[in-house]
Amino acid sequence: MRYLFLVLSVVLLSSCSYSHWREIELIIPEMHPFEDAFSETLWFTLEYFDGERIEERHVPKGMRRIRVRVRAGCLSVFAFRPLGELGAVGGFFEPGDDSVVYILPEHGTFSEMLLRAAAYRPEPVARLSMNAVLANVEDLQAVDESAFLADVFNGTLGYGIPMNERKTVHFDSIPRGIWNSERYDIPSFQVGFSGDHVNLMVYPGVYRYAEADLGMLLTVIVEDDGEASMMITSIPVW
Repeated sequence: MRYLFLVLSVVLLSSCSYSHWREIELIIPEMHPFEDAFSETLWFTLEYFDGERIEERHVPKGMRRIRVRVRAGCLSVFAFRPLGELGAVGGFFEPGDDSVVYILPEHGTFSEMLLRAAAYRPEPVARLSMNAVLANVEDLQAVDESAFLADVFNGTLGYGIPMNERKTVHFDSIPRGIWNSERYDIPSFQVGFSGDHVNLMVYPGVYRYAEADLGMLLTVIVEDDGEASMMITSIPVW
């Protein structure tokens, strides 16, 4: 029954129509973890797919609500990037949804992936049902993005959503401090002494952690095969 639902609803929003616009309100309902860590409000760059094309806006510090117009009858995708370059918080709107869209950290990575896809192939993305995807996937971070997009473009997603396994990665060169995750659903960690062994169990993807006292940003990249790399840089201009 689950896969029948996918066949009927994940692949296509068959009523997708570009005949008129609809105004919706985007709301970021919670503080970003880095705002808590640094006691400072973030600004964002909003990038979104309105069902036809990619648009971009600057969102000033303190603004948590913004209204946009999207094409009626198809999927729209939203990604708010803190400081213009950190990992996004995201959301989706499709026919039948309420006119208020809550922008969430756990939807950010997937939103960014769909925006990259929409810049290349807007029609298949516009017809995708994210409500159906979310009904069948507990954690969007677990989705195999390359295989997922291949299925979306080829019209084969109805046979199931491809998933990744968690990978355990190890680092022993992270400076001492409290490293705050950019997402509440991904644990932060503490390093007692520089050189301490740190283990992370995560899906393939990009993860960021900030150390407030050092003003440093740790970026961890985990490949599909479990290979991992890291870099430490200064926090972007606030």
